[in-house]
Amino acid sequence: MIKIQASVSKGWLHQAGSFTFDSQYYLNPLFRLERDREINKFLREKFPNYALYNMEDNLVQAEFYNENLVQVGAIQPNMIIAVMLGAKFSFFADKDSDVTGYPLKDIKDAFELPPVDKLLNHQFIKDLTKEVVKIQKSRPDLTVIPPFFWDLSGRATIHGIITTSLKLVGENIITLLLVNPQLAHSINQWIADVYIAIIKYFSKLANLPVTSVHIGECSGTMLSRELYEEFIVPYISTLGDKLGKIRLHSCGKSDYLIESFAKIRNLGVIDTGSGTSVKKIREILGNNIEINVFPAVEILMKGSSKEKVKEWLYRILEENNNGPLKIAYHLENEYDINNCLFIHEELYRLGLITQSRNY
Repeated sequence: MIKIQASVSKGWLHQAGSFTFDSQYYLNPLFRLERDREINKFLREKFPNYALYNMEDNLVQAEFYNENLVQVGAIQPNMIIAVMLGAKFSFFADKDSDVTGYPLKDIKDAFELPPVDKLLNHQFIKDLTKEVVKIQKSRPDLTVIPPFFWDLSGRATIHGIITTSLKLVGENIITLLLVNPQLAHSINQWIADVYIAIIKYFSKLANLPVTSVHIGECSGTMLSRELYEEFIVPYISTLGDKLGKIRLHSCGKSDYLIESFAKIRNLGVIDTGSGTSVKKIREILGNNIEINVFPAVEILMKGSSKEKVKEWLYRILEENNNGPLKIAYHLENEYDINNCLFIHEELYRLGLITQSRNY
């Protein structure tokens, strides 16, 4: 089965439609709902026959989304943890939000990590809780999607272990892996425990059972295979044990890590960046696992030819060997929209997809 689902970046939306993304967009759920409805209308009119959506890059599943969903705390997960530790949000009109500083930059001992139950009583969690409850009571026409979730599927979403520790500790975490591995393990275990506790808390609050978990290990390819297996695999496996089937994201070329991925318990989906061999994933993990893959950035860029896009697409289809495959991309200002749409059109011409949208 072949699927395609694309999203549009905030930078593209700002340039193409003059949409802005200030603090209200992230912290006022009902304001965000109306802004998202405006954006959805804009995209339906611009791309009536293509699966291009207004959604957080690669995290929302269009088949589990509708315009009566209101997202509370729809903020990248490692940023929420960082703010709970003292970091400050940074909001921008024309791009994704971020946080300033590294709250655990100077950590020397595991005792400095706050207890998980203390974090659950953090004021930001209390504020998000109040928002969920308020909307549940005042807007029965809407369905609340709580923090760490993005659609109705029940798939929780978090950043990976090293990706989160980099957001909290900064680049010092790489040094800790080598000079103080015990502290690094303590930080990683704490991160896993925090994610599990907060996901279960918001799942219960919003009555949205956890069905699976997306783990965005965006920085995993910074590590050797040995370090990945020591400092990442055990904690991702724990997350799978506690939360359900794993969708593992790995940025960039990850061929050397595929055998390491195979050691993760409860792995259901590999979501990988451009350059990773789909053939090798199939050889090691078989034809039942779902693969989500991004086209190489360079073939989507302005100045690239459709022939390069076609060459990439046919190679991926051949390497996939008829397994479950989903192609995704995130439309940026620097991309040639015709190169992007060509992927949809060619898959339709081959009879592999329909020309339609979910919303």
